[in-house]
Amino acid sequence: MKFGIDKGHNAPPDTGAVSKFGREDDLTRAVGAQVIDKLRALGHTAIDCTPSSASGVLDSLYQRVQAANSARVDVYVSIHFNAFNGNAKGTEIFAISAAARRIAEPVLTSIVSLGFTNRRVKDGSHLYVLRNTAMPAILVECCFLDSAEDMQRYDTATMVNAIVKGLAGKLPDPPPTVKPTDDNVLKLQKSLNRLQIRDANNQVLKEDGISGPATES
Repeated sequence: MKFGIDKGHNAPPDTGAVSKFGREDDLTRAVGAQVIDKLRALGHTAIDCTPSSASGVLDSLYQRVQAANSARVDVYVSIHFNAFNGNAKGTEIFAISAAARRIAEPVLTSIVSLGFTNRRVKDGSHLYVLRNTAMPAILVECCFLDSAEDMQRYDTATMVNAIVKGLAGKLPDPPPTVKPTDDNVLKLQKSLNRLQIRDANNQVLKEDGISGPATES
């Protein structure tokens, strides 16, 4: 599947909300970049629809829509963080079409499972990027960056994973764990090989400093 990922704002003068807990531009940039990486790791195509510069807010929005439409992405996802009065909290996602709502629901469920208040999937017909994209499009308000409760709960990695799992149904496999080498193990392997002592399969030990099954046998 081909996704268009929009890291909300980040194109001055189109800049996001700011609170004592952080800047929306920084948060959306971090989340968006990692969502792109993880979708690609799953074998999907992920296009960054965020403009590098803009003459104004409308131009910034126009460029995002054009990037998604020209790339003919299957799904457009705009990532944002909310702000209001310091008391509001939780996650909400905006969508217009029934197809977009079907995409939004599992993403919302995934984020809410982290402990954020469910503010529902809402009508996004007032949002330029949702009205003008040619494919199912959603705008994710991850949480409120001016809410102490939300920002205490917020973690970039878990938010990224929740969004990716909601969009793709799964996460990439973690990289394999490599045991650190140990000089003592390496010396033992060399000594055993000099003494022509083989492993359980009668093979020469690999001198890698890792105490694996072959060395332990």
